Amino acid sequence: MNLNTDMKLAVLERTFSPSLAAPMTFDRWMQVNHRLDGCLEARQVHWLYSLVSVNGDRSICLFNVPYTETVREACRETRMPFQRAWQAELWVPETPQRFPQGAGLIVAEVNYNPPITKTVYEATKRQFKSCLDELNIQSVFSIIAMDGTHSVCLFSASSAEQVRSLYRKVRIPFERIWKATLIQPVIESVIESVGSLHTGA
Repeated sequence: MNLNTDMKLAVLERTFSPSLAAPMTFDRWMQVNHRLDGCLEARQVHWLYSLVSVNGDRSICLFNVPYTETVREACRETRMPFQRAWQAELWVPETPQRFPQGAGLIVAEVNYNPPITKTVYEATKRQFKSCLDELNIQSVFSIIAMDGTHSVCLFSASSAEQVRSLYRKVRIPFERIWKATLIQPVIESVIESVGSLHTGA
């Protein structure tokens, strides 16, 4: 997948009630979003990947966009409810991992007051490192709001509870932590494709 680095990254958060059928697959996710596809394409919005809760009640999607409002416009046009959409930076390791279609990952959502900065983020990563090794957790990447007020951090771990233990150990409050299924447009991991975007678009 080719990313246009002149464009921006946007995150779309959605909740589902009733919950979507589980387990989530690529084909099922395409059916859930078929109304949205044409509207996104018309606005030059490119889907990068989705993280769908294994319980089917929540999703977080990342898009390459001309501007964040395009995602909101597409959702409104198709009358697809959403929680919020926000402009983001993608902070990834120097050697990003590859994950297959349908991989199970753990999502940690965190709010910040005051807003987080790259300096604080790097200090937090150093604080996390020994605990990550101790708990056998691997940090995948972080999606940070441009205003620094919230983030979505991705981990490879055996359970969501393991990541909750990590955050409690380093005394960082979290909004929610949940297990997700990775859905992406191509089998080759998007995570590898965005490896060069260390500070976002």
